[in-house]
Parts: sequence; C-alpha cells; structure tokens
Amino acid sequence: MLAEISSADLITIVDEIFGSMAGLEMAPSPALIGFDTSHGYLVSSVQIVGDWQGAVRLDIDLELARRACANLVGVEPDALSAQDISDAAGELANMTGGSVKTLCAPTSRLSLPSVAMGHDFEFTVAQGTVVQAISFSHPCGMLTVSVIEKESAGN
Repeated sequence: MLAEISSADLITIVDEIFGSMAGLEMAPSPALIGFDTSHGYLVSSVQIVGDWQGAVRLDIDLELARRACANLVGVEPDALSAQDISDAAGELANMTGGSVKTLCAPTSRLSLPSVAMGHDFEFTVAQGTVVQAISFSHPCGMLTVSVIEKESAGN
C-alpha cells in the first residue's frame, strides 16, 4: 500500500460520510460483526486502480442503507425504490472509496461502483488481502467497511 490507512482514518471517513452527510451516527465496534442476512443486506464496492490496486467494500444492512439513502435525498424511507437504495449505496461506496484513495493512493482512480442487494448472495471483490476493516452499529443496522489490497501477479 502506498500509505497505511488506520482504523482511526476509517472511523473519521465513516463519521464524515454517514454522520455529516447521511445524518446517521455510527458507533465503531471493537470487533467485526456478522450480518443477519434474513432481513436483507447489500454490498457496494469501488475498485481503486493506478499506483495502488485494491478496493473499498461496504457491507450494509438493508434497513440502514434505506435510512442513509432517505437522509441523503431528503425523502421518507418508504418512498424509496430498490433502485434508489442501490444508487445511494453505490454513492456511499464512491464517497468512501474516494476518501480512502485520497489518503492511500492519491494518483490512482476509482471505478464505477458495483452494488448487490438481497438475502443470500456472494459478492467478490478484487482478489486480495483485507488491510483494514471496521464494523459500525446503528439502531437501524450494521455496516462493515473493508479496504482490500489486490494481490500482485507474483503472489
């Protein structure tokens, strides 16, 4: 990694994006939290390409994603379609990825976001190593943010 990203960096990024922009105070968890997939969840991710190769991945409970989206666009949660939530989750990944890129690999570029939503699915991001991951909780649900460094061809 061109620069290290600390857990404090990720907490600050999540606070800025989810707290300031989406109006949701997220509490960092001392350990990674598993998801209850029966209520639905989504994964949104952006790839970082250039001098550093990797990805930023957000695993979000569906209700938390719905609330964040509603707050971002200023509507009631029940007024949102699945596409609205998917679009907002992609934008959350884009903002988070952009902040990580600025700290770790400022000359790299971001891909368009990828989003998957449902109850039982697999979502694979660039084969690599998770170099930082933190879970957060909110009364509406859980969030885990992961920074993944792509494995080089020689590994």
